[in-house]
Amino acid sequence: MKNRPTKLVAAVIACAGLTGSLYAQDSVSNLGASLPGDGLSPWAPTFQKVAYVVDLTPFDTSWGTRFGIAPVIKSSRTNANFTGSLVSAQFLSNDMIVNVPYTSEQYYLWENAPGSGVNPETNAPTQTIPAPGGLSNRFAAAFSEFSTITDGVNNYNYNGVIGGIINYDPAQPDRLYVTRVVAAVNTADSMSGDSAQLGFGSIDADTNTYYRADDFGLAGSPFAPSVTGNNLYRTNLNARGPVVNQINGNVATLDATQALLTGAPTAHNTPNHIPASVATAPTVATGNFSTQYVRGSAAPLTADSSHLAAGMTDHRGSLGSTMRDALGLGAVTTFGMLAQDQTGQTNTMNLWGVNANGNVLGTLALTHPSSVTDNDDGFTLAYSAAAEYRGYASQAAFRGGVGQVAIGRDRNGMALAAATMHENGLNDDFSTQILVARHNPNTGTTEWTMAAYIDQLFLSGRSGKEVYDGTGAVIGVLTPLFNVTGGTPLGPSMSAPVFDAAGNVWFIGSVELFDRLPGGGSDFDNALFRAVYDEATFSYRLELVLELGSVFVGRNSGLPWQIQFLSIADSNSIDSASMFSGNGTSHTWNNVPLANLTNDDPRTNGGIVLQASIAYDVDGDGTFDNAGGIDEEYNALLFIGCTAPEGPQPCNDADFAEPFGTLDFFDVLAFLQAFSNQDPAADINSDGLWDFFDVLAFLQAFSAGCP
Repeated sequence: MKNRPTKLVAAVIACAGLTGSLYAQDSVSNLGASLPGDGLSPWAPTFQKVAYVVDLTPFDTSWGTRFGIAPVIKSSRTNANFTGSLVSAQFLSNDMIVNVPYTSEQYYLWENAPGSGVNPETNAPTQTIPAPGGLSNRFAAAFSEFSTITDGVNNYNYNGVIGGIINYDPAQPDRLYVTRVVAAVNTADSMSGDSAQLGFGSIDADTNTYYRADDFGLAGSPFAPSVTGNNLYRTNLNARGPVVNQINGNVATLDATQALLTGAPTAHNTPNHIPASVATAPTVATGNFSTQYVRGSAAPLTADSSHLAAGMTDHRGSLGSTMRDALGLGAVTTFGMLAQDQTGQTNTMNLWGVNANGNVLGTLALTHPSSVTDNDDGFTLAYSAAAEYRGYASQAAFRGGVGQVAIGRDRNGMALAAATMHENGLNDDFSTQILVARHNPNTGTTEWTMAAYIDQLFLSGRSGKEVYDGTGAVIGVLTPLFNVTGGTPLGPSMSAPVFDAAGNVWFIGSVELFDRLPGGGSDFDNALFRAVYDEATFSYRLELVLELGSVFVGRNSGLPWQIQFLSIADSNSIDSASMFSGNGTSHTWNNVPLANLTNDDPRTNGGIVLQASIAYDVDGDGTFDNAGGIDEEYNALLFIGCTAPEGPQPCNDADFAEPFGTLDFFDVLAFLQAFSNQDPAADINSDGLWDFFDVLAFLQAFSAGCP
């Protein structure tokens, strides 16, 4: 990876701020009322770029694992009746860039200060501070949002893409320096018709933001020519100015935005990309409805079916990705997509590795077997011909998220791929399982297990996989979504999977938590889980990370806030606002060598983002119900990262193995293992290659010794 983060502080400094989300003011208004709140307008020139500080709040999972969390960006406010728009698809950059200047010169800062924030109309005056001296690490994230706006007579469908450029000092990882940017909107103001409908997409650490647009259901006069057909765009957040970037049919008016595809008659999925840090040039990557893999840095794009493995006849959904060379091809990015064989069933995860130009180096088809066993508890499920991966259905192709297939590589160099199976092949199937394939690139062998499951035979037996606390006691069990919703929606009961650097699987799922109610009754909730990976047994065990009703005290607002909604399904399928494989990244916190970590270490999580509806207890009555009309509710993007472990720091780039502070044979072994597995930490010269020059840099650091 280009500009790989230094490892001198990596192993001991908190993961918490390093990677993950992005930008959300932890704030409330100073007006003493639930409306209007302090959300920002997506059309105001002064709010096209806003820079502020967000501090992470530490919390513990059911296993006692310490992470940090913050609402890093609120959605925009476009409607007088709500504090913010609804959040749809989200994406976290898979790469990080180090030793770069802070994005903004000044940042708003408020600490333990209810009423302070970045909106001068509804917040108390807030101080600004200069960016810290020196260089920083940088990552990025973005999401789409939507709402209804009106000119007093007509209703219009507002869409926006909001991004965040996040800088941090590795010596203070729980403090994020956020530059919030409005990447694109589809209306000129709050009373104009829509000139496009937008679907997000993805973003890299160089702030290249990728999304699609079409002309479906446009309403009213847009005050600009509307788009036609299918369109793909790339907007550079760092280059955005104060003008409203309305996506329309006149590309000459677009700000910091390049049209990559214009007016195509063939439908294209929401786009992924090859990060600019490893690509020849910033490169879009997506699929279309003509069974083609589409890629390129500028129009015209290249489209062919070179991505399909032998025996595959069609593909479905959007592209999942990792910057790990999962298949051992020398790839800078490995993509994955759902695929069909001659049976016409979507029963395969189709993987392919690409070079810096996006061209295919090799492919692999992973078709699930007729039965799969959970290697942790022995549960076995036999699949009928009806079973399919259906997480691509309904609006997902056009609105996101990205993607349905998660791809990774474990510490032993094994390729990992995962997707959510719908046991009955229904879009809203409550009986769902996350299947994981582990492939050995050297032998060509593949084995299967489940990271999580909910089975339709729950009435006569176990409803789903068990959830544990830190002592190994069972605290709950996965359960069908209808036990949370009452039946509307029916399913699916879990999101797409997300891999972290160790091969752990993160997802949102429905759960029954035991002994939570008065009298010992169970509580049924949607919750975020980490399925912790055991290489030796190829098994996963579930850890509860957070749930509906979880409360955190914001370090900036100084107020408690509560998670009130985590989405999995909409009325008939997976919700675009749920988690997809692009909601996390496959590198460790600050690129700490994976060889130094156990799989349950919080540093294996480079960052996770998810959207949630949250409420602040502004009136201090201990509830979040807005009974007095004062508590404030927002839709926000949450970031979860690790907090600082205690212990010594590596003394230089050769200090790979604990205990740190000395250089010996164990550091050599740890480096060689990381080098063999193409761990980003072993790319010491940060050129995206694992070669002689990295070995030379290691030897020079080793020879220099520790101070």
